[in-house]
Amino acid sequence: MWRGGKALAVSILLGVAVAAGAGFSLVGLDPVVKASAAPEIMGIDGQAYLAYERNTIAIVDRYSPSVVAINVTVKGQRVNPFENLPPELRQFFRQFGPFGPDMRFSQPQQMIRAAGSGFVVNEQGQIVTNYHVVAEALQSGSTKLKPSASITVTFMGKEKDLPVKVVGADQSYDLALLQLEQPEERPANAIPIPLADSEDVKVGEKTIAIGNPFRLNSTVTQGIVSAVNRREEAAVSGVPIDFIQTDAAINPGNSGGPLLNSRGQVIGVNDQILAPHGTFVGIGLAIPSNLLKARMDELRQGGLVKKARIGIQIMSLSEYPERMRSFLKLPDHGVMVVAVAENSPAAKAKLQPAQYAVTGDGRQWPVGGDIIIAVNGKPIADAEQLQELVYSKDAGDTLELTVLHDNEKRTVGLELAVVNQ
Repeated sequence: MWRGGKALAVSILLGVAVAAGAGFSLVGLDPVVKASAAPEIMGIDGQAYLAYERNTIAIVDRYSPSVVAINVTVKGQRVNPFENLPPELRQFFRQFGPFGPDMRFSQPQQMIRAAGSGFVVNEQGQIVTNYHVVAEALQSGSTKLKPSASITVTFMGKEKDLPVKVVGADQSYDLALLQLEQPEERPANAIPIPLADSEDVKVGEKTIAIGNPFRLNSTVTQGIVSAVNRREEAAVSGVPIDFIQTDAAINPGNSGGPLLNSRGQVIGVNDQILAPHGTFVGIGLAIPSNLLKARMDELRQGGLVKKARIGIQIMSLSEYPERMRSFLKLPDHGVMVVAVAENSPAAKAKLQPAQYAVTGDGRQWPVGGDIIIAVNGKPIADAEQLQELVYSKDAGDTLELTVLHDNEKRTVGLELAVVNQ
């Protein structure tokens, strides 16, 4: 896939470790307040904890019971290694073991296990997590479980795994909403965690992550907001998200858990880490709480939400070397259509992908395709601008593209639709 020449780090989704349900819970606390107003808690030798410690302790005591371990199990099919063998070879292999009439090994079914974290988000006891945490258990294009799959959650201090159903999922923004099959089984101290206004998040403020990394239930880590509006593509869908970056340690199994501020509010949903060498290097990314708020209505309506798309891969012409643009008579703005997905709106509108590549400055540059220079009469500067415009639309919306090909301009109309990945 062409990625605009951007130096890529390895994005690692965090919902891949099985999480166990063990821990403790404390109830009956006063509402969480700012550190300066937190009640004094005595420490070793009668010395009071520092203000920031009191604040962290109060938040963890209050909201750890609201964070769950999510466990996903998918049973695979028994493997039949003799299925495609001719009869004479089947007979030969019978001498090596006691096989049934269908020549199958008497081995257990294969199991796929995945897990992550989640947190109670409303009074109905619904639980937010990442789509990628539960995706393996879902039927294609649906929020219904595969016949061989199960999803359960474990609350802090509880040994019982509670079955859940997926109410809604947003593949584009890697979010999912779960509901207990028996809502009355939610512990009384598993209260909703309030959502912050992520527009107010400041670089340098404290962050607290609660989750279940590497089977370590109810693990708490602390750090700061390292950056805001850190634009990266969602690892599941490729949709750009302005993440909140933190150095609080998050690892596989933290995915879907809350990233909280010093007021005990969720500022983000822990989603992935950037790990150039395959290990955590202090760069964690969380989906901003305002994006979660914006998607909640659709999640609660149910079903799998996928954003409408044109169905193309693109590259900004502004990234091409100036001398190459001049030689090939390319404009200095707009995007090159690199590839076109089958049966997509772009394919139906007969957009033409790049036909070959030119090598320059140590890399290859796709050329010979349609160049989109404007949408609905407004000039398009680069790939990011076109992506933002498309992601602001819904399936069924129409766009009018101004396209260049071999220096000839034409207008292309298309209707946006969901494109299967």
